[in-house]
Amino acid sequence: MIVTKKIYQSFIGLSACLIFLSCNKFLDVVPDNTPVLDQAFAKRTMAERYLATCYNGLPANFSLTGNPAWLSADEFWLSSTSTYSGYNNWFIALGSQNGDAPLVDNWTGAKGGKSYWEGISKCNTFLENIMNVPDMDETEKQMWTAEVKFLKAYYHFLLVKQYGPIPIMDKNIPVYSDPAESRLPRNTVDECFSYIVGLMDEDMEYLMDDVADVQTETGRITKVAAKAMKAEILVYAASPLFNGNNDVEASIKNKDAKELFNHMYAAEKWQRAATACKEAIDFAEGHNKRLHTWTPLRSDLQQSTVYQMSIREAFNESSNNPEILWLDTRSIATTAIQGAFMLRKYTGSTTLANTTTLSAYMSVPLNIVEKFYSKNGVPIEEDKTYPYSTRFDLVTVPNTNEYKYDLVANRNTARMNLDREDRFYGTLTFDAGRIYMRQVTDQKDANAYNIDMRNGGVSGKTSPTDFNFTGYASKKHFNYQNSASDNNYSARQYGYPIMRLANLYLYYAEALNEVNGPTDEVYTYIDRVRARSGLEGVVSSWANYSSDPSKPLSKDGMRKIIKRERTCELALEGIRFWDLRRWKDAVAELNTPIRGWDIYQYTDANYYRPAVFFTRAFINRDYFWPISLNERRVNSNLVQAAQW
Repeated sequence: MIVTKKIYQSFIGLSACLIFLSCNKFLDVVPDNTPVLDQAFAKRTMAERYLATCYNGLPANFSLTGNPAWLSADEFWLSSTSTYSGYNNWFIALGSQNGDAPLVDNWTGAKGGKSYWEGISKCNTFLENIMNVPDMDETEKQMWTAEVKFLKAYYHFLLVKQYGPIPIMDKNIPVYSDPAESRLPRNTVDECFSYIVGLMDEDMEYLMDDVADVQTETGRITKVAAKAMKAEILVYAASPLFNGNNDVEASIKNKDAKELFNHMYAAEKWQRAATACKEAIDFAEGHNKRLHTWTPLRSDLQQSTVYQMSIREAFNESSNNPEILWLDTRSIATTAIQGAFMLRKYTGSTTLANTTTLSAYMSVPLNIVEKFYSKNGVPIEEDKTYPYSTRFDLVTVPNTNEYKYDLVANRNTARMNLDREDRFYGTLTFDAGRIYMRQVTDQKDANAYNIDMRNGGVSGKTSPTDFNFTGYASKKHFNYQNSASDNNYSARQYGYPIMRLANLYLYYAEALNEVNGPTDEVYTYIDRVRARSGLEGVVSSWANYSSDPSKPLSKDGMRKIIKRERTCELALEGIRFWDLRRWKDAVAELNTPIRGWDIYQYTDANYYRPAVFFTRAFINRDYFWPISLNERRVNSNLVQAAQW
């Protein structure tokens, strides 16, 4: 919240969340109580606990109910408002956002949200006191200060991303100050981004370059992470939502009539973003970061299995993953979290594997399924060789090497499940599909598990509440080293990759394209990402297979390709939700109906019929969250978001 007079107590020493800390006690910190502050910063061990509270405000990325990126767009869908009444993020997608009491309110922490202002307040308190700790050397104080300045800037960015222009909270306001001092108006968008990037740069030189000890440092801010996140922030600043926006959501003004959005496009913002992306890439690669590729368990596995496993592990393997630039070690994909994405049944026997934990109720709509490329690396609606008009027709899977490793031979399925890129098969689980797990017999991909998702099938609708609603589930969220048998399931847990190198490569290609149009360097970085999944380069793929072969040769055409590439590569990772907003594509993309197969049906012919589950309505005002009525009453200078 904007008023920082509130006394925050009972901050947790995050032993279970931040693996670099060993303390497991509660620390009562009252920011405006001098004796308590003296104790909190009286020695290094206490200051380290307070450092943990600064990290504690970071988003719970794997919160299925509180992270809007999972369910507030179109990557996942649920079956029932009564069963999932606590999923505030999904109710945003259903059109239930409230201007007076917002859902997933990360301003106040209400309705499934988490107040980022509290995180900023903790950071301010830390920065005001860290230099007074007696038993620390200056080098360590400087490093911790740099970490907290980054966190403070990042919390501001998270608020800007969600609410647009916000007040800048550079200092905490004392409890007994004049109340008028806490009634801060919003700063302009440009002022916000300038402050955020400037604060990140201020002490970045004092950060450790990269994690040296994975057991004690993973999750902490490093130069690798800070440079990558700075690049992302500058990409946002250059994107249409924040750069030359003249639509209704940008009409907001302060009460003194001060304009809060820039209304003139500035090309130099893309140049600045491109420069930051390249600096971050060079620094990351200089510290041995690279695209993750899976090491096969056997020498006789299919190359397609390697491609599919590489995209799976790029997201869901935290150990020995050189692609991850910043890993969230606080928000963990637990057994329960992974079970929400994975089907009840993927073993070889006829009884269900732990029906109370595996349910795949986080269902992937057809809207996302259709976004993946054909095997030729172009959109299925553009591929001259792909039978797009008959994609929903039933076909029988041929019993040939080309198909039988990804699909169940001789089974009926929809044509659209055939002849797709390896990211399709590495990301999605579906009826008549297969899933490779470490526990398969002899670890052979020929022995991958078969999936039967029709009603009455072992992976179909068997529960009256938790079940897959669309006919597609996520492989990305389910680590292949998990094990399951009848009524038993254990998971290999992993942290959330806040930034991975493929994402940064695609940011760089996007920024370069906006500066100069398609160049060899633009193609180079997109093609690196594509090659990891076995696809040819963009230019050759479009020239050989697309009905629009010149598309990669123009800035507008390349822009569309980059957006589609980000959708395919980063699918189901919670990134599309924010991409659609910064691109200002949400009105076009999120007004299409949510569709899936008719999962209540038993026969192939009836099951494979596209069914409309919900018709959405996204309008311009939805690009930014409203601010609650109570906050606007407390701060009379705080104006509401446009049209709320």
